[in-house]
Amino acid sequence: MDKELLSNLSKYPFIIENEFINSVDLKQNKTCIEKCKEKDCLSLLESKTNLEEYICSKGYNNIISIIGELKFALNGLIFEDNKIIPQGRKEVRKDWIISRNEIIVFLNKINDIETYLEKSINETTEKNFSMFHDFKTSMSIFYTCTQDIINNQQGKTFLDKLENSDKSYKNLYNSLDLITSQLGMVDVILNPNSIKFGSKKPINLFKLFDKIKALFSHLSTKKRGVNIKLSSEIRVDDCYCYESIEFIPLILLDNALKYSLSDYDIEIKFEQHYGVLKVIVKNIGPLVSDENKDKIFEKFFRDESGKKFTKEGMGMGLWIANKILEAHDCKLEYHKNQRDTGTIGLNIFEFELPIIKTSK
Repeated sequence: MDKELLSNLSKYPFIIENEFINSVDLKQNKTCIEKCKEKDCLSLLESKTNLEEYICSKGYNNIISIIGELKFALNGLIFEDNKIIPQGRKEVRKDWIISRNEIIVFLNKINDIETYLEKSINETTEKNFSMFHDFKTSMSIFYTCTQDIINNQQGKTFLDKLENSDKSYKNLYNSLDLITSQLGMVDVILNPNSIKFGSKKPINLFKLFDKIKALFSHLSTKKRGVNIKLSSEIRVDDCYCYESIEFIPLILLDNALKYSLSDYDIEIKFEQHYGVLKVIVKNIGPLVSDENKDKIFEKFFRDESGKKFTKEGMGMGLWIANKILEAHDCKLEYHKNQRDTGTIGLNIFEFELPIIKTSK
């Protein structure tokens, strides 16, 4: 459920993303909008507890609601048992006097609607993506056949044989390797719980990004003349990760390539300090608007600047990436160069993971 839909359903005024919004039946309390300088009700949005109540400095009742990934606060209300707010203020604010039970019933209905929408979306997604399972199987066979061709080349190891192969074979193998990896994300879309399948194991993210970089290199130079640069000033240590972490470089490089201007570099940097590894991916392309910098991690959401730049994309990649990183107790963050004031500039995606402490 998004802000627009909620504003068309809500019986009560609410706050979402620090914005005060009128409801269908009831406008924002004038005291909240015009007379309150503290705006201490906004602190309620930091709560992680559903249905937490708060009486603001003006004496009004506010209540937080967390429905799915949406968090909002009903604000400026007067519960019938409110003994703090002056009687005179109650007299001129009769429309805002509500029973607590009414609020609970309303929020339960909103939750039911969100559950129905989520179920409907999941069913539609499953139907749309189920066809990819057969395609995934076919691609796996094609991929295996290509490996057999490479294995017939000269060399002691598979990498030696790949290096000794004709350029067209290399490009074919790398393209199939990339497609096979991308199709693996279908399982995550259909079953997000698969992110945590298996146990965590030591994984070197530098090597992981280097591998995916190699798969994208042919596509990036041929498609837009974009070079991918991978750098680190230090030796990168391993991190304990689920196997799903392998999708992170795939998603971030695909996203950077999709939204990069021609003849500009995509930069991947690694920084390591105080037991934490930071991964930074930069590219020059359309900037995400300030109001949407967090929304781009929502399922199916695409910023208008991205839509205008390319028709590619469904708004799934960054959502998957963030879900994977949340499973590792971190999150993906987006920044842009603050000096860029136009529609094109430097985009920065970054995340941090604890490294495995090694004994010296």
